[in-house]
Amino acid sequence: MQSFSLVIRILSPIPVLVGLSHLILGLGADLLLGAQLPEDVISDPVLDSQNRFYGVVFMGFGALLFVCSSDVVKYATVLRITLGFVLLGGVARVISIVLFGLPTPLVSGLILVELIGVPLLLIWHAKVLRQNQSG
Repeated sequence: MQSFSLVIRILSPIPVLVGLSHLILGLGADLLLGAQLPEDVISDPVLDSQNRFYGVVFMGFGALLFVCSSDVVKYATVLRITLGFVLLGGVARVISIVLFGLPTPLVSGLILVELIGVPLLLIWHAKVLRQNQSG
């Protein structure tokens, strides 16, 4: 259980930092991911506002992961919901791939983490919970 908690604690700053980059840079963070945005789009107030909002929400995922890492049994439901939403975000990216094609290699790597890494964490967490019940 301790190694699972440690992994979650180590991973939790990643969404905080990614979200912080979107809060600070707005659509500029998407440019760093390789997005090809025309100048008029970069200065669009609606898109900029949405991007910064989503960045702060993503920071919340990191904060929830950090809190959950303190007691992965007590916060099991919150942890599973949080990871579940990240997994669903990966599914949403697949819809984007179907509609518009493959994103940059960096974003493609994120998709792999969301669609493969997160389910592995959920399986590991289920194992931790089973061991806690039997132990």
